[in-house]
Amino acid sequence: MKAETVETKHIFIDIVNYTYNRSVEAQTDLISFLNEFVKKSIEKQNISPENVIYIPTGDGMCISLINVFTPYDIHILISLNILEKIKTHNDSQKDEMRKFNIRIGINENIDNLIIDINGNKNISGSGINNASRIEGLCDPNQILIGNSVFEKLVQRENYMKSFKSYSAEVKHGLPLKVHQYVNNKLSFLNNDIPSKFRVVPIPKSNFILSEIQAYYLLNCIKYEDFISKNLGKSAQSEYSLQTILAQLSEDCYAKAKVTRSKPDPRVKIKREIQEQFNYIQTVDFWLICDLNHFYEDKYLYPIRQYFDNLLYYLFINENGKKKLLKDYPELCKQYNIK
Repeated sequence: MKAETVETKHIFIDIVNYTYNRSVEAQTDLISFLNEFVKKSIEKQNISPENVIYIPTGDGMCISLINVFTPYDIHILISLNILEKIKTHNDSQKDEMRKFNIRIGINENIDNLIIDINGNKNISGSGINNASRIEGLCDPNQILIGNSVFEKLVQRENYMKSFKSYSAEVKHGLPLKVHQYVNNKLSFLNNDIPSKFRVVPIPKSNFILSEIQAYYLLNCIKYEDFISKNLGKSAQSEYSLQTILAQLSEDCYAKAKVTRSKPDPRVKIKREIQEQFNYIQTVDFWLICDLNHFYEDKYLYPIRQYFDNLLYYLFINENGKKKLLKDYPELCKQYNIK
């Protein structure tokens, strides 16, 4: 059966630090708040329910607008309205666990309209996949858009001076142009340069890798051939690889802390590594995206200067090897790193 193709505008939203220092009840409330703000913002634009698909992603959602052409900047208007509602909510919310920020990635493309396993309408294609990637480059309360959106908006008077442009790399080293919407008149919009595009600061002289960060770098070296072999096998392969490396590193740390009173460490990866990769590749794409945001925030961002590519954490550079040898010489001996 031939897939139906549709003109789709994607607004990909992620709650920042969704699980960090929050109760399960607070996490549930955040999703409820976000759902409410999104629905009200959609209603404000008088979009017919048949022209919008909401795709939950665990700690956020993707709003996909199907064949919606007017107003031309509807994705920006919806995004700004959501951000404004969150700002108002945070200003009146006394419970810190129930305050939150989001990141927004916007893209558009002719994607496939499909029916998922639950019998619901869903979207697949490069448009929605790149919307997720674009959102992953944001800092809190920022809006980044893809090139297809930028080329339409930048010709309009209201947007001619509204964007800062950056270049990123995705799978196979292919370039991805992204553009940050900026407006200094809006107090709820973060106009700072996204951290992933700032000049990497030189680490403080007293900065020492944590043990899990060290294990992550060591595993990148140990499994370099495995990484090279599997990188680019699918749209989520780099996310799958980073998830495996992070979980392996947590497992290494747990095993290193074994004592007589706690002889059985709880490990996440019990399969052979290639088998684990094949399994993770079958896991929902958005779950893997969420895991990557979590591991990046928890371990990886502070050490991004030790990788060849500042956007992904797979191949370490010579400075990374030197840092390992300096901070963890005994571990390096165990991994035969010289």
